[in-house]
Amino acid sequence: MKQVLLILISIFTISCKAQIYPLNYKEDVPDGAYYKDLDGELDKYIGLWKGTWNGKTVYLELKKIKDYSDGNHPYYKDRIFGERKIIASNGTVEIDRISNFGSDGTEFWGMGFNLKNGNIKRLYFSPRNMCNKRGILDITSFIGNQMTLHFEYLPSIIDPNCQHNAYVDQYGDFPINFPKDITLTKQ
Repeated sequence: MKQVLLILISIFTISCKAQIYPLNYKEDVPDGAYYKDLDGELDKYIGLWKGTWNGKTVYLELKKIKDYSDGNHPYYKDRIFGERKIIASNGTVEIDRISNFGSDGTEFWGMGFNLKNGNIKRLYFSPRNMCNKRGILDITSFIGNQMTLHFEYLPSIIDPNCQHNAYVDQYGDFPINFPKDITLTKQ
């Protein structure tokens, strides 16, 4: 009986391990596969980052999390998720999502596939209460403990009922409270 149990455990262990693939694996994989950060490619992004913009202090905390993607071909993958904190020059905290990281989903996510061969390193940004306005943050430079981010909006449908329409009409942009370009230093 012990031998049968050991054989079953061994088969289960081997079959589970057989479903783990590196992030940059490009062949077909079975449902339930796990694209794991085997080489630590995401590790340099993990942590608390700090920068300044228009007199404000910007914090961006990034974590590596095993994420599940369901659908026709479900799989797991290691991805970067993040939250931000913005402090005005007078010390007023304008946004603090870091204190309750991910309690209602994260504002930033991405960088789960194909980080080798010079591919773009990108985070997606979905600021809260912005009428489904979304953006991307491209990492345009990463040297040592500093990375530079460039923000751009993704195309979206205009919501005629958005609470920010008057603000957009007056200032020409949504009040997302995040810079178009910023260099952050790892803390």
